[in-house]
Amino acid sequence: MKRSRKTALVLMGSAPLLLAACAKQPEVQTSEGLFTSVEACSTETMNPALCRQAFDEAQAQAQADAVAPRYASREACEAEFGEGQCATRQHAGHSFIGPMMAGFVLSQMMNTRGGAIAPAPGAGPAAATPGAARTAPAFLSNQSGWLRPQAGPGGATALARTGLQPDRAPTVSRGGFGRSGAGRSAGG
Repeated sequence: MKRSRKTALVLMGSAPLLLAACAKQPEVQTSEGLFTSVEACSTETMNPALCRQAFDEAQAQAQADAVAPRYASREACEAEFGEGQCATRQHAGHSFIGPMMAGFVLSQMMNTRGGAIAPAPGAGPAAATPGAARTAPAFLSNQSGWLRPQAGPGGATALARTGLQPDRAPTVSRGGFGRSGAGRSAGG
């Protein structure tokens, strides 16, 4: 009799977890592309205004002290990013040496069920609606390939390698149950 009481308590305690796991998640798709120019972006996305805005935002981010990598000397920067690819930047009253932006990453969030999408951490309020775009600068390293800013521990930003190919059709990744169930669709 004691076992059945314990079993019942365990099952009752895990019921909220089971219900939470089965709650319907909105299916979210993110389309990401790495572009080296506004023209290349416009050709792939058919949206020149969005591409111009994304380029301008990425360029502003690339100038920011918190996003762009900093080097003590031009030589150290050029060793990683190539000759002529580094510049002295001014931000908040001090200067630093960093690489020039070589491209930009454009991410568009779409909800296939018609609901609003919560913005990603660090994204502006425009990212809360379907079709909203986020952008980030991209840097081309001699040693590491294409790099883009990624949020690190404690809110710090670091450069991370990206597998996106420049000036190609944007890739689509899925979230929610679509991520795990996409490979098991029966079709038809």
